[in-house]
Amino acid sequence: MGMPAPRLLRGENYLLALYPKRQASEPALEQFPNGDFACACGTLIYDAVLGTPAAAGFYRDYSRRSAPRDRAIGHYAVIMRKDGETAIIPDGFGAYLIFYDAAQRIASSSFLAVASALDRVTLGAQGACEYVFNGVVSGDATVFDEVLLAPVNATITVGERRLEIRRDPLHTPRTVSTAPFEATVERSMQILDQYFSTVVASFGDRVTCALSGGYDSRFILALLRRHGINPRVYVYGPPGDKDVCLARDIAEGEGFALEIVDKDRQLTFTPDEFGAVAYENFLASDGYTWSGIFTNGAERDQRASRVSGNALALNGGGGEIWRNFFYLPDRSYSPREILWSFYSQFDPGTCTSAFDQQAYFRELEEKLEAAIGSPCASLPRPLVEWLYHYFRCRAWDGRINNINNTYGYVALPFLEPRVTEHASVIPIGWKNHGAYEAELIRRADPRLAAYPSGYGHDFSGPPPLLRRLVDYGTYLRPPWLRRFVYRVKNRVLRPSELPDYLSSEYCDAVLPGGVRIMSDLFRLDRIADPAQTARILTLEYLIRQFDGRIHIDFDHKSLAGQRKCAA
Repeated sequence: MGMPAPRLLRGENYLLALYPKRQASEPALEQFPNGDFACACGTLIYDAVLGTPAAAGFYRDYSRRSAPRDRAIGHYAVIMRKDGETAIIPDGFGAYLIFYDAAQRIASSSFLAVASALDRVTLGAQGACEYVFNGVVSGDATVFDEVLLAPVNATITVGERRLEIRRDPLHTPRTVSTAPFEATVERSMQILDQYFSTVVASFGDRVTCALSGGYDSRFILALLRRHGINPRVYVYGPPGDKDVCLARDIAEGEGFALEIVDKDRQLTFTPDEFGAVAYENFLASDGYTWSGIFTNGAERDQRASRVSGNALALNGGGGEIWRNFFYLPDRSYSPREILWSFYSQFDPGTCTSAFDQQAYFRELEEKLEAAIGSPCASLPRPLVEWLYHYFRCRAWDGRINNINNTYGYVALPFLEPRVTEHASVIPIGWKNHGAYEAELIRRADPRLAAYPSGYGHDFSGPPPLLRRLVDYGTYLRPPWLRRFVYRVKNRVLRPSELPDYLSSEYCDAVLPGGVRIMSDLFRLDRIADPAQTARILTLEYLIRQFDGRIHIDFDHKSLAGQRKCAA
């Protein structure tokens, strides 16, 4: 993968390999005279310090009864030896993912590291379908049945014969806050001010962030400016793109530099050259990401660029928690209704008879139940908001967060437990039409709020009537109907010309003989969505990388039985 050489620590019953970030020469490791040690992986800020001092501070305050997660920010895993115990303590949100094998002998922040150490792996229908349909595998699973994720709020200890995984219960909100609007806004700003003041103390102006036409990137920039930080700002897109035009207008109006990057045109390769590019993408993406590996590799360069100079790259992932992300009216919902609303991005007509739609939804319902910690036939609205962060965002943003963290320091300010607990109980009526987040942007930086957005209005006042009417077109669409939207679009659009790197010329260079295995589950000739095509090709490539030790099981009943045994 191109990582620097690791530091190896050997214990009585374990071997630990600590890899530095790509721009570093040593891991953030503190070793003590008594043989104890502490190492911080990912991005840990503790008592306003990071790296080795942060790991040492976490070690100092840690006890078996209590991990000092409430004094830390960022997404990380602290690995330490203390009081005769060796443990891995991930962050409280769980966005720095820890993978482990079903036999509980290997743990890593890399999916490929665990999978590559196993004698046999299994690709099942559920993992394959979730990845192709949604871009991620949800819950504590991956595309391989034998590679699992440590649950949220887990602690992993080295036992005598295997890793012991303990999950502390999570608080799940059930009732809406009754605090007044002004008090709630002030509390929101207080939580975020505490976070960004820590960023100032730790990084100063060594911060990069995106700027587009949406809410979340504008909010990140507003909070940085509120705290006196002058970040390096970039926007992705081709000339004339709406995001590029809006970001350029803001940068020119406020007098700061803007880096415009057109990733689609940044690098070009011939089919003969693309085999090496795909392999580099495969390694850099730790096997698979939402966009797949059939790209020009420009994102690899951007990951390194965003953290160059030991900078902190901020990402607005999860910022929709300040809005009505699901575009659902204010009421309770069944788990199946949530899945119909947001996990129905597929057309059964693009699948073979191996796909069982009901089994697919049942598996996801079981994952929702596991995330909550108990059966829940009716989900109160605050719990729906909570699940947006802990179920959807953890899977979506956590996967990329691990990859980005191999390059340097990365942070997701809106995916912090304090934010989730507070924002989940804010009344939905305040969040509708983006009004609450717009108010927060205005409080943070009125000048930035006054610029136009990609929504056709600025954020300096209440959303206009047209915006409200457009939103109600979605609000009033019931969940049972939403599950059909994607399949209608797929059948109306029908397959069109694919992007260059998904064309047969490039695919044949990378996958000689074409798609042989994934065609047992998907009918590529019926798929109109290039993103799903890219993921199917990525899985086919992944299968070939594990040739000789991969088992294909596209029987949903068999898969469910295997997972119950593993649990």
